[in-house]
Amino acid sequence: MSAFKKLVSLNPSKAHGSDEIPGWLLKENADLLTIPICDIINCSYQEGRLPSAWKEANVIPVPKQRPIKDIAEEHIVETYIKPALLDILDPQQFGAIPKSSSTQALISLLHKMYVSTDGNGAANRVVLLDFQKAFDLINHNILVEKLLMLNLPKQVVCWIIDFLMFRKQRTKLSNECYSEWLYVRAGVPQGTKLGPWLFLLMVNELHALGLDVWKFVDDITVLEVVPKGDHSHVKDAIDSLSVQSLSNDFELNEAKCKELRICFSKSPPNFDPVEINGKPLELVTSARILGLNVSSDLKWNIHVNQLLKKVSSRLYCLRQLKRSAVAPKDLIIFYITCIRSLLEYACPVFHRALPGYLSDDLERLQRRALRIIFPSLSYSGAIVESGLTTLYQRRE
Repeated sequence: MSAFKKLVSLNPSKAHGSDEIPGWLLKENADLLTIPICDIINCSYQEGRLPSAWKEANVIPVPKQRPIKDIAEEHIVETYIKPALLDILDPQQFGAIPKSSSTQALISLLHKMYVSTDGNGAANRVVLLDFQKAFDLINHNILVEKLLMLNLPKQVVCWIIDFLMFRKQRTKLSNECYSEWLYVRAGVPQGTKLGPWLFLLMVNELHALGLDVWKFVDDITVLEVVPKGDHSHVKDAIDSLSVQSLSNDFELNEAKCKELRICFSKSPPNFDPVEINGKPLELVTSARILGLNVSSDLKWNIHVNQLLKKVSSRLYCLRQLKRSAVAPKDLIIFYITCIRSLLEYACPVFHRALPGYLSDDLERLQRRALRIIFPSLSYSGAIVESGLTTLYQRRE
């Protein structure tokens, strides 16, 4: 029954996979295909092997149809991998797990920043770490060792090993125009159900010698609170974390790693730079952390200014749609999905810290959008006509 539900829920408008079987064919014949597909999947589980066709991929810049292998993967993830990994998962990992999000990670991180620097002269050293091609360079041998330590049936581990082994991909340039097949000898395939969970297992044990660490899949943020007059130990912590990474065949990309310092003392301490691979990290006054621009003064001017620039280009698209005589109700849908979603991303993190003038700047963007959709109405009238509320009310 589960396989039948997955088949009938396929989106027939999406592109087919490397098997060239269109989604509409699978969906419309779900009642006939369910039994043989279940037989294929069950045999795959029993033998601990995947059909070779499930390990071939065309690299094309469009979404691919959700094939049978995704149904098999989802069963492995939901029934075995997720429960086993959640039992041992680092509580500071916020990515790809149920009932968690980047907003929760940001709330936790910013709360620590505010509390630890509140009128005590302490300094925060925030180190933002980036791995080189993290998903693509995972060592399969190390991953298998970690899988064997989980509470998993051996057949499931064998299935996952076969899932990773002898994978092939080629580039699709146009219809009937492909590159040669090449084997993928490392990494976990992105865009799969298993990929993110296997990566979480790889980084689960990374820590920074007693310092606070926030993880969002492969985004890792380390924070050290340095009391006034005390010494910093973040260099030792980052060195330790770098060694741990190398033991897992991960390498930090020092060119993309950054340090952000937060201190409200009149005489901020002068710390030695943090080094990775012998190179000092760039010291920045603002950094993009999980989609938010966080500044060293913990103010939101830079973030709001970046939103103003990004939304302006989308308002241009809205204006072009209006000139093309698109119906107002459809323009409102475009605004909600493509513009308002930007303005409200992670807003619980910064709403209460927004001064009135920045809140007004955000509100002005919605006012401009509604003026495009309803040029003859006032802002209050457009709010009523569209069925929307002010951005401030929504954030509240």
